[in-house]
Amino acid sequence: MKTKTFGALLLLLSVLGTRAAAADKTQKDDSKTFGLRNGRFWNVLEASERARYLEGIVDGWELRGHTQDVVSGRVISALSACGGSFTFDEAAEMITAAYIEPENRTLPVGWVMMADLAIQCGRTTRDAVFPALRKHLATIGDKTVSSVEISPIDTILSVSAK
Repeated sequence: MKTKTFGALLLLLSVLGTRAAAADKTQKDDSKTFGLRNGRFWNVLEASERARYLEGIVDGWELRGHTQDVVSGRVISALSACGGSFTFDEAAEMITAAYIEPENRTLPVGWVMMADLAIQCGRTTRDAVFPALRKHLATIGDKTVSSVEISPIDTILSVSAK
């Protein structure tokens, strides 16, 4: 009798454990958009971590540039600091300011970084670029899209001064 009770208890625990694991896998990670960290992730970082995170993004792009034969001009334009220079701490402050608005928090950090570069270069304004990026995100939503369609670069360029 004790063996049957113990076996039933193990079976019950196994089922509950499997359900808990399945539920854990189905819970949405709201700190990512299209697998990229977004404003919800950004807002839990310490100020000192934000600048280092941006440095990692830039290093990643530089590494990618050194391993690709061709880099699109629009990518170079979106990631250029337009001759001006600012520190990672200053860039982090700009991104933090964008994420103060709750409606921007689903935008990936890299998107906001590129938008802020365009703003700092005088190519666009906050009032033009962030609503355009939110609209772009809503348009692609849950569709199956290519990486080119997910990219925010064309959206940023579309609201930039020619």
